[in-house]
Amino acid sequence: MSTVSLGGVTTPHPSHWDFDALYRGESPAEGIPPVTTVPWDTKGPKESVVGWQEQGLIGGDVLDIGCGLGDNAIYLAQHGHQVTALDISPTALITAEHRAADAGVDIRFAATDATELSGYDDAFDTIVDSGMFHCLDDGGKVAYAAAAYRAARPGARLLIACFSEANDDPMRGQRAVSESTVRGVLSGAGWAVDSVTPTTVHRPDGVDMGFWLVAAQRPSAEAAQ
Repeated sequence: MSTVSLGGVTTPHPSHWDFDALYRGESPAEGIPPVTTVPWDTKGPKESVVGWQEQGLIGGDVLDIGCGLGDNAIYLAQHGHQVTALDISPTALITAEHRAADAGVDIRFAATDATELSGYDDAFDTIVDSGMFHCLDDGGKVAYAAAAYRAARPGARLLIACFSEANDDPMRGQRAVSESTVRGVLSGAGWAVDSVTPTTVHRPDGVDMGFWLVAAQRPSAEAAQ
C-alpha cells in the first residue's frame, strides 16, 4: 500500500480512503482527520470544466466521472448538455441531487465504481474528470482508462484535470501524476492523447495547485479501421 508521512504520521494513499466516510464527516483512513466540508467543495464549477466548455470541447452525451457534490454536472446541464454524473460515494450524491434540484436541472446520478463503469458501454460523447484520476493508484488508473474507453463512443473526447508534480503540499504531492504516466496509461487503453498541458488552479481559500489539463480522444470507427 502506498503511503505518505504527514507530521510523522504515515497515511494511506487516497486510493485506499473511504470517500463516503469523508463525505459523512468521518475519518476516511487512519491518520486522516474528519472534515466538516471537503476542500474541493467550491459550490461552483471547477476552472477546468469552465475552460473546456468555453473552448467548445464538451458536446453530446456527457459523463461527469467522480462528480462529487455535483457542481460541475450542474454547470454542464445549465449549458444544455445531457449529463450523467457518477461517484463512488452515495453520501456525496445525496447533496449533488439536492443541488441539482435547487438549480432546476435534470441530471442522472448514480453510485458507480469509476474503474468499472458497468452498464455504460458506448454511452458517451464526452467524459469529464475534474480531480479524480489522481486519487487512483497505478492499477486503478489503468482500470479507469480502460473503463472510460469502453464507456466512450467512437470519436468521443476524454477531458481530465489532475495533480501534476508542481505541488509542494505532501498530500497533493503524493497524488501527483507525471506527464509520462498520463500519456502511458491513456494510450495503453487505446486513447489518442491530444494534449497534456500544465496549469495552476486557484482554490477559493488562496491555495494554488499544479495541475495537468489532459485532452484525449477515442479513435473514430473510420480511424480504427
